[in-house]
Amino acid sequence: MSQTVAPARAKFPDALLNGATTLWFVVLLAGQWVFLYFIASFYGPSTLSGNFEAWDENPFLSHGYVAGDAMGNLAFAGHVIMAAIIVLGGTLQLIPQIRKHAPWFHRWNGRVFLVCAILASLAGLWIDFTREIAVEGLASNFAISFNGVLVLILAALAWRAAATRNISSHRRWALRAFVVVNGVFFLRLLVFGYIVLAQAPPSGLLFEVFSYLSYLLPLALVELYLRAKDGPGFARVGMAGVVLAASAYMAAGIVGYYLIFVRGVLDA
Repeated sequence: MSQTVAPARAKFPDALLNGATTLWFVVLLAGQWVFLYFIASFYGPSTLSGNFEAWDENPFLSHGYVAGDAMGNLAFAGHVIMAAIIVLGGTLQLIPQIRKHAPWFHRWNGRVFLVCAILASLAGLWIDFTREIAVEGLASNFAISFNGVLVLILAALAWRAAATRNISSHRRWALRAFVVVNGVFFLRLLVFGYIVLAQAPPSGLLFEVFSYLSYLLPLALVELYLRAKDGPGFARVGMAGVVLAASAYMAAGIVGYYLIFVRGVLDA
């Protein structure tokens, strides 16, 4: 009986997609460290010194500190601390060399990442419902609340796949969870990338659109990437172009975020 031989995959599309993905990761890592630098520099001193009122000096957030709301202030502090841990350890989960040579670290760091993602989302949802939604209504804050709910769902699915030793499924769910967890980070890149390219701030309506795109767009790109990676050569080449374009926009957003926002707030 004759056996069917599977056609060999073209090497160029794989190399192109892998190279584009590596560049995307390098840009992402740079942006994450800038984000972590701001969190540590802005919230660290004010929190350790007990000057919680200084939280409200962040123009990107409202209702950071509310006098008399001990539970809400504690939730906000926990949310920020968890965000720092997520940024610090999250990108390490994407490095294949760590998965291969230090699987124990990958497993424990992954557990810490998912636990912190869940706790940060719960704290964020508490803040949304007791502060933002209570003041402004659900419609104007639905985007961030929906982001928090998605984090809980995707983190649970990634954990379940890991617990059942379904490694292939776990990696896919973990990647989805990673980009959704970083919705707040991607929102800043969308906004400041737009400012750099358009030389003008986004309108109120566009900002609302960005609030949804900050996690739905990266999630959609992950789905396209996963399908293209196992697809025909032209799909991998096309996806490489998309990843390169996303990396360029992210780089513009990082530069704008640092020069306009981080330096502006920390030097004020």
